[in-house]
Amino acid sequence: MKRLACLTVLLLMLALILTGCNSAAQPPVDDPSTTDAIVTTEPSADGLTLVKDGVAHYRIVRGDVATQEVIDAALRVRKLIGGETDVTLEIATDWVKKGVERDHESPEILVGSTAYAESSEAMDGLGYGDYIIARVGNKIVINAWSEEHLSDACNAFRSLVRKHTDNGNLILPADLRVSGTGNKLINLLPLFENGTFSTVYDAGGETQLVIFEDTTPEAYAAYRQKLLASGFTLYAENDITDDSFSTYINDEYVINAGYYAYEQAVRVTIEPKTALPPRASDNVYEKKIQPSVAQLGVAYPGSSGEIVHNGQAHMFQLADGSYIIIDGGCDREIDAKQLYEYMYTHAPDPNQITIAAWIFTHAHGDHAGAYEVFTKSYASKVKLELIVGNFPSREKVGTATTRGDRIPPTTASYPGSKFIQAHVGQEYYLRDAKIEMLYTLESYAPRDLSIYNTTSLIFTVELGGQIFLMLGDATQDACMIAYQMYGDYLKSDFIQPAHHGFGNGSSVYTGVTSVYTSAAAPVVLWPCSDYGYSKMNTRAFSQHLIDLPTTKEIFVAGARVVRLMLLYTVGSSGQDSIVK
Repeated sequence: MKRLACLTVLLLMLALILTGCNSAAQPPVDDPSTTDAIVTTEPSADGLTLVKDGVAHYRIVRGDVATQEVIDAALRVRKLIGGETDVTLEIATDWVKKGVERDHESPEILVGSTAYAESSEAMDGLGYGDYIIARVGNKIVINAWSEEHLSDACNAFRSLVRKHTDNGNLILPADLRVSGTGNKLINLLPLFENGTFSTVYDAGGETQLVIFEDTTPEAYAAYRQKLLASGFTLYAENDITDDSFSTYINDEYVINAGYYAYEQAVRVTIEPKTALPPRASDNVYEKKIQPSVAQLGVAYPGSSGEIVHNGQAHMFQLADGSYIIIDGGCDREIDAKQLYEYMYTHAPDPNQITIAAWIFTHAHGDHAGAYEVFTKSYASKVKLELIVGNFPSREKVGTATTRGDRIPPTTASYPGSKFIQAHVGQEYYLRDAKIEMLYTLESYAPRDLSIYNTTSLIFTVELGGQIFLMLGDATQDACMIAYQMYGDYLKSDFIQPAHHGFGNGSSVYTGVTSVYTSAAAPVVLWPCSDYGYSKMNTRAFSQHLIDLPTTKEIFVAGARVVRLMLLYTVGSSGQDSIVK
């Protein structure tokens, strides 16, 4: 009998072990050591019982592939509940084994976007600036279109927890639905159909960006009709290769929308209405002179006395005698003085100097620094009509945006001037010149901005029948996007090498070299010192540009001013250059 009893016990133990081995795999848990057991009971018709008598009736679920912001939100929800009830809820992910269906019956709090249909169902009809806390079936959904507003949803959930916790029991209303708006501006955008919502992105200044993926030109065209139906009117449109861009306005706001064929995405920005890019129909001027381009010197002593070997200052003079300035150089008096003296020397009337536009590729000191010095010394002696740039929010790049933050408000120093946030696809008709924006940070978003030079604009200037491709300090990533979008459309007569011929934190430069090859520009305007050029021209990507059979002549900025009349013929300037 004793042997039989022992055998029975062993068989029971074996059965229990086998039962445990055959149970369904559970999704990963963030911190099981601090998680109370969940009791899976049906929610009461009188309320949603999250915690009662020290027992958790729900668990928290987040996406298996989630950003740190979503992970933090899930942890915050658990902390909020635990702080009021002294019960710690389990946190799991939405992962399940292949072939296993997700359990829609278990009471769960879904935080952020998850693979559960309930997460997206709760968002139906909400604007892109909204958040939601709602019961959908047996799930409580805490979600928002953007992670920024997911934090707003957590704030609202905290109020709910505090209001509905009594003696450690947390019971939420059975008809739970709380929504709010974290961003009224983005809510002005009509909802996009036939595409996958990707993200809302703070694009700097007062501009918000929304990205939709897995979409088509037809869906983009349908969205344009929705913009018209929502009260906006078409201001401008521009098709480049397979991409399409359009600008819509009403009395208060501007929307820029674009279809990016290479990634099958639509990107839409909205911002308060200020100035708009001048259109061809608005462009009236009197021709007085032959247009020209100038590359101004950069190799001057810095504050500590050493020669600065990089910087960028290009000047276009238009047919009516006005100017377009690209960047301007370093924050030194000699750079500011050089700008003013060049304009004074070549203006039809030196007492009536007009700058049609001052365009900043980005806000680094060797590009935008001279502007602040110039404004202090010479603002009263010139008329500045437009300031153009695209400066990211401080949250995206930290203190590197300090100068970018300061530039837009300086319009007050130039009576009548306006700041325009540059967007891809925009065309600026300025007298006999046309500026076409090809790349801004909005083309790169929402990827992490680890290198500030990725914010650099890429654009063309068309003047005197010739095209100039301006790359500023564009990185490998920025150039690759431009190449993928435009290819041979980048064909130009002049090119400004990216980042003075330096690298940009990458060992791969196929984007940069592909842009150089596509541009096939006979003339290179190289913004660095002679010494800097001797060091940079040995780098593989710079050597690629120099060795291209299409490259015929190179002008290095050095400490000189190079002025070329347009149309320009290679080798005809009589100025110091490298002619192949």
